[in-house]
Amino acid sequence: MKYVLSAVLGVTLPIASAAQAVEITGGSVQLKYSAFTEETDLNRINLEGSMEIGFTQSFSTQIDLGHNSFGETNLDGTNFGLHGIYHLNDTTSLGVFYTREDVEDVDVDIFGIEAGLEMGAFELEGFLGQLDAENEDETIFGFEGRYELNSGIGLSLGYEDVGSSSTANVATTTLRVDRDVTSNLNLFAEIGSTSFDTDIGDADETFVGIGGRYVFGAERGATFNQRGLLRILPGG
Repeated sequence: MKYVLSAVLGVTLPIASAAQAVEITGGSVQLKYSAFTEETDLNRINLEGSMEIGFTQSFSTQIDLGHNSFGETNLDGTNFGLHGIYHLNDTTSLGVFYTREDVEDVDVDIFGIEAGLEMGAFELEGFLGQLDAENEDETIFGFEGRYELNSGIGLSLGYEDVGSSSTANVATTTLRVDRDVTSNLNLFAEIGSTSFDTDIGDADETFVGIGGRYVFGAERGATFNQRGLLRILPGG
């Protein structure tokens, strides 16, 4: 873990010390509720915020904070994330990320690479990383694509996956519809499916969710979505 933090900070700190002007370029705050359709007691309330700090036109860092509260299990989890970002141009960004997630007495470390593309009405981002929980390493990856219609309504398709074929695997597919109600506030509703593949059996569960997102600064807020294990679980 310390090597990952060193790598991320090694990208951002020298730039910060050399930068003539450091400014907050954008950020967001999001509140979301989701639940499985057949077992609504299995639900999750998610509150998260992100802020991006620009050192130069090309380099920035993003800081994430989040909290997840699960209904039936009464589990609570918090996360802290850090991204080192390089903007190739106005449409393409590359990054490295590190997330520390605390779930009751279990600490989860996630680190990896990410990329984002924004061209007109189309946005796409993806990531690939490694998850370390109590000396167990798993692969985690995902993507999300969004297309904005002429009416201002956005349609998104997302997929996130963690685990391996040899142990347990959890994968979530999400279809979201969103609409800007003001220049800063976006409301959304989503439906999706989470599949569980374990040694004791397989299951597929449908879920629904609603929420809102407030952005400031840049139109998209911060460059990247947050990364985390609990984001893949709609309820619990």
